[in-house]
Amino acid sequence: MAAPKGGIFGKILDIDLTTGTHKVRTYDEALARKLLGGTGLATYYMWKEIPKGTDPMSPENLLIFASGPLCGTECPGARLSVNFKSPVSGGLGNSFVGGGFSNSIRWAGYDMIIMRGKAPKLSYIYIEDDKVEIRDASAMAGTDTFQAEEMIKEDIKNPDAYCMVIGPAGENLVPIACIISERFKAAGRLGGGAVMGSKNLKGVAIYGTGYVPMADDKGFHEAAGRAVEECAANDRAPGFRQFGTALSLDQNGWYDTDLATRNYQTGYYPDVAGLGSEESSRTFWQKHTACPGCQVHCMKLGVLRGVEKHEGLIAEGPEYESGVMEGSNLGMATLDEAMPLIELCDAMGLDNIGAGNAVSFTMELVQRGILKAEDLDGIDAQWGNFDAAYQLFEAIAHKKGKAGELLGMGPWAMAQKIGGDAPKYACVARKQGFAAWDPRTARGMMTSYSLGPRGGAHTDGGSPKVIADRIVGSSCCLCYFVPGTWGKKANKNIIDMLNPLCGWDMTEAEFDIIGRRIVTLQRAYSHREAGDNRQSDMPPARVYEAMPEGPKAGAKWTPEEIKKIQDDYYAYFGWDSNGVPTADCLKKYGLDFCL
Repeated sequence: MAAPKGGIFGKILDIDLTTGTHKVRTYDEALARKLLGGTGLATYYMWKEIPKGTDPMSPENLLIFASGPLCGTECPGARLSVNFKSPVSGGLGNSFVGGGFSNSIRWAGYDMIIMRGKAPKLSYIYIEDDKVEIRDASAMAGTDTFQAEEMIKEDIKNPDAYCMVIGPAGENLVPIACIISERFKAAGRLGGGAVMGSKNLKGVAIYGTGYVPMADDKGFHEAAGRAVEECAANDRAPGFRQFGTALSLDQNGWYDTDLATRNYQTGYYPDVAGLGSEESSRTFWQKHTACPGCQVHCMKLGVLRGVEKHEGLIAEGPEYESGVMEGSNLGMATLDEAMPLIELCDAMGLDNIGAGNAVSFTMELVQRGILKAEDLDGIDAQWGNFDAAYQLFEAIAHKKGKAGELLGMGPWAMAQKIGGDAPKYACVARKQGFAAWDPRTARGMMTSYSLGPRGGAHTDGGSPKVIADRIVGSSCCLCYFVPGTWGKKANKNIIDMLNPLCGWDMTEAEFDIIGRRIVTLQRAYSHREAGDNRQSDMPPARVYEAMPEGPKAGAKWTPEEIKKIQDDYYAYFGWDSNGVPTADCLKKYGLDFCL
């Protein structure tokens, strides 16, 4: 292989949990320049090494923790890309998490960790530079994510290690289980926690002591310094620092009517006054915090006071997604109700978007008489019933009773099992529940949900070009909030850092092709595994219903509008009219191995 000049190590740590062995693999710098790292490089190995038709819960599935070339450097906004075949969609499984884990992969001397097989008993992995151990985690069985991380750090005697852990939901193979890091950070969507649990893997801890090599130290530090300054100086930054993403709760609930409410029946929610950033700032938040080296500071820690059952609860949030999915979407009206539900999801290792989808879908089915309390072990799943929601989340995590078995599937699979009119009310895209924005009024979300690489995800982008650009950032493993503060300079800033870091001469035209290439590779994978095409890209019935109230009453999508955004999207990437990459398209992007 061509020796990397800088930026990448060209090394993958490959761990076989079945045999208890590991090896270090290498890959060529040309492949790194073609796919960068993160989700781009991980999808390549998923295509190559997960056999077609693999059961997502089988040992043959891979769990890939992928870092990116800009992680572990001065560049702000590092995050980890978690990749697997999804038990929710049957196609591409890809989620992201902030914090220090991604940096530490790089400092340990790797670009990516591939985990395959299944451990004979519950285990965790400890990586310290070139030392790799698979350790017994039997004592952690059934622990929540907070306890598991503490126990791992105590066992390895290293409080500075970064951990990725699952809770009871992952151990119980709940499809909407997530992976938690640093207590409050979640790789949430598409069921990575269940895949991790299927491998008998309770956690992964890593501690790296090295550094990322640079082809041109001076050039990189100058470019990264400019990027850091622009991130800190952006007009959006003060709002994020003061209010985090909860800033959008008040705006969207009152004026934009984007706030997913009662399973997307409406986007208008005046009761958001008890959930939003002003209320949180006044009564709940105690501390601002951030991922390492990030100037955005979007995270907020708080303590509940004066709440009988949850007095003294320390929690992070509400973020926009969690504040909506455990707030307005369930008919909750106060932080005293929403925050314990958010914290429960984190502790149990449940995707709070997926779990919120499942419970809100259930509440609408109860509202419409399709489900009754006896179908849910006697739980009275009415809008705004906090106790019922709490019981349902616990039942999901432990696969307890009829309710736990049913809701843990997620709304799409629930709808198929229940039948009748139930599918009409499942707000899903490519089998994954919508995120917290109502796409009738947040119009760009229709493209992100239905056409983005993952389905149902709110961060993929609102146009084909934005999606292609973001996938490059995601393959560098940058939180999209950071390029968001760079605005129109985002692509240039990334290129200006990559070139001196890696010793490249990348142009904006090459940057553009990389984005289209990776999106096309992801589509090819999901088409091979889940049959993704124009039909699977169709949105659910709810988006054709008029918004019933609020400043944007009457907003809806028409079939003609949906057809146009599909046509434009497929044409942008060069796919056929059915939304499938053609042979010529694959060859054009250098993806001949997909033929």
